[in-house]
Amino acid sequence: MKIEAFLLFSIIFLLAILVSLSIANARFFKKNEHKYNVLLSEYRQRGLDIDLVTNVASYFGALALYQKIIWFVRLHKGVRMKYTKERYVQPEAYHFVQSLPQDKIGWILTLHRRLIIQFAIVTLWFLILAAIWIFLK
Repeated sequence: MKIEAFLLFSIIFLLAILVSLSIANARFFKKNEHKYNVLLSEYRQRGLDIDLVTNVASYFGALALYQKIIWFVRLHKGVRMKYTKERYVQPEAYHFVQSLPQDKIGWILTLHRRLIIQFAIVTLWFLILAAIWIFLK
């Protein structure tokens, strides 16, 4: 019975951490939302390729944080992406994002790391939930 109690405590504790992280990440984005809007506007004004998900997610405020930033993170890391079935994203898009000063892109990279940590905790939460389900079966 002790293992089940530990697992139940763990799942409640992790849920509290996840809620806290979600709120903290949303507040972190809201604090930097002006920088994001300026970056997105400047990026669009240059006529650079942008994916549909990032385009749509930009209208959701602090929701869909990961979808908003992953395009810029991947461009910054130099991940080769297709814009259409026939062509890859313009090299100019990579150059633009990679040449941004740290104060314009650094917060996005920090938010990305925080969201990866949050995802890892969600995965752990589901694993513990599965363990509880197996033990109670």
